[in-house]
Amino acid sequence: MPVVSRDEDADALFTLRRERRLTRTHAALWTVIVAATVADVLLTMRGLALGYREGNAVVGALLSTFGLAGLWLVKFAAMVWLVVGWAVLSDRDAAVFLALFALVTLVVVAHNAVVLFG
Repeated sequence: MPVVSRDEDADALFTLRRERRLTRTHAALWTVIVAATVADVLLTMRGLALGYREGNAVVGALLSTFGLAGLWLVKFAAMVWLVVGWAVLSDRDAAVFLALFALVTLVVVAHNAVVLFG
């Protein structure tokens, strides 16, 4: 039994339905997401170095357990979740999905910047 198949009638665990195309909108959103995620990581690292504590309870628990590797683990898991969501959703739904994530990340970055730099 194949695990992945392109044939809808195959007895596979997962069927590839279509190839994902990178639209201009998706490319712009991915650019914002990657830039905002990098800014979030850098600002978080700066805040931790200055003695601030992480505001997200899950990230805070991972930081206390694994150090900065915990932060990277959360960011990696978020990126995997985004890629999977982007791959399986329609073009329109994928754009909304990416836009919502970009918006949340930008709000977090703005908050961190205000806390750190006033």
